[in-house]
Amino acid sequence: MMHFFANPVLKSSTPKITNMITLITACFATCLDIMNLSAVNIAVPSIASDIGLDTSTLPWLIASYSIAFASFLLPAGKLGDLYGYRQVYLFGMGLFAVTSLINAVSPNQYVLFVFRAIQGLGAACTVPNAIALIANSYKDEKSRGLALSTFAGAAPIGFIVGLILGGILSYTVGWRWIFYISAICSLAMFIIGFLYVPNFPREGEADRVDVLGFFLVTSGFVLIIYALSDGQWHLARDPVTLVIGVALIGILLFWETRTDHPLLKPSWWRRPNFAIAFAISFFQYTSFVGYIYVATLMFQDAFGYNAIQTALYFLPAGIVAWFVVYSVEYLTPYTGLRNLIVIAALFGAAANIGASFFSVELGFWKLIFPMHVLLCLGLPVLYVAGQNAMIVSAPPHETGTLGAVYNTAGQLGSGVGLAIMTAVINGVNKPEATGDDLLPGLRAALYVIAGILVGVAVLSAIFVKEKPKAVEEGLQPKETLDELEKGTFENDNAAPEIVVAKPACNDCSSTASTVIA
Repeated sequence: MMHFFANPVLKSSTPKITNMITLITACFATCLDIMNLSAVNIAVPSIASDIGLDTSTLPWLIASYSIAFASFLLPAGKLGDLYGYRQVYLFGMGLFAVTSLINAVSPNQYVLFVFRAIQGLGAACTVPNAIALIANSYKDEKSRGLALSTFAGAAPIGFIVGLILGGILSYTVGWRWIFYISAICSLAMFIIGFLYVPNFPREGEADRVDVLGFFLVTSGFVLIIYALSDGQWHLARDPVTLVIGVALIGILLFWETRTDHPLLKPSWWRRPNFAIAFAISFFQYTSFVGYIYVATLMFQDAFGYNAIQTALYFLPAGIVAWFVVYSVEYLTPYTGLRNLIVIAALFGAAANIGASFFSVELGFWKLIFPMHVLLCLGLPVLYVAGQNAMIVSAPPHETGTLGAVYNTAGQLGSGVGLAIMTAVINGVNKPEATGDDLLPGLRAALYVIAGILVGVAVLSAIFVKEKPKAVEEGLQPKETLDELEKGTFENDNAAPEIVVAKPACNDCSSTASTVIA
């Protein structure tokens, strides 16, 4: 199968055209991934009404996709190293197209949940390998940086397009057209990629995939989210399921210290900022996806707005996000990395507190618009600044892998966030609650999100380390050949020796590629 995808069928007349085609298909990949998240979020009430979902199972429309996406990001990146980036990218795009079509014709919730998860696997195959294809296509630093920035900007565009499409389609021809359009677009990108995208084989250069680690992280988080979401699937419930899920994550952490091919290298946790940056990504996604979910239910189920109105109310957030994603690089020299993260987290917390006062009487311009602008002045900055904190002390050859780790933390956080919001809403509201009676639970969920972000601000103020001066000047820690193979510094417990070296590669910017707001 991989051999069938090995080489392009056609070759363009110049490398410049080939590079442009590669960039376009890669941008469409991340755009489709994020579009499926935001469009389905907007369409949640319509899907629930059509196939008979109750409140406890609603999060699995999003969580099944997010958990599969998160769990397979690192293995998919390693598979690209083993079998070639083009091959794994095309396989993922083809899988995404097929599962989108199956989702479009799903007769019930069980088929939809299962194939949403498989769709997430396809998305995970495309993102890290799309980044690698771009990085290998553009050889000079300036062109590569511009291409990767363009790729990063495709995610907010996907978010905006998803909002509009999700609102319009679910209100007119039906939510199933979200998946029909995804299938058509991904099939088109697969065909173009199959014909033109070049091959950059890296056979044998990657570690083996940690199959047991992959199983433990996936099953552990699925059980934790299932237990928190209070579903009604007649399985072992509540404390038992939660304890098993936590135990599996504990076994994962132990296993990662013993295996020769860990998903997360244990030495990384001892690096400055790695653990706190992992937490920032996790809780930023918890907060953002949780907010979108809660606000969508508030607008449509409590206030009675239709899907198009809801999409338009979120539109300013997407537009602001598109601009602020690029502002972090310019703000950091003035504020410092730690201060920027703290301020961004507090902006997000303030926006959620303000959102708890949403009402039909206040309307859009008096409160919804300013809170959405404030939210997206905070959370996208928090995400990108946290990413910079993770890679600031890393050697250049690890920035791509760390980017995958950072995005993995975020995707896992989105699933946990949905479960927590559902648990809070169900715990406060009565099962038969409708209309205005839903507001107490929804507002409680917004306060929980605000509390999470205040916690992120406090922890960041304590633990985030500023960028070392040598790294700011483009210098890198000295490493021996053995240390490069192990992916760790000469002495994890001591400050690394600094020597003059080339500036860190522009692959660093690629890790912003899955920012969704």
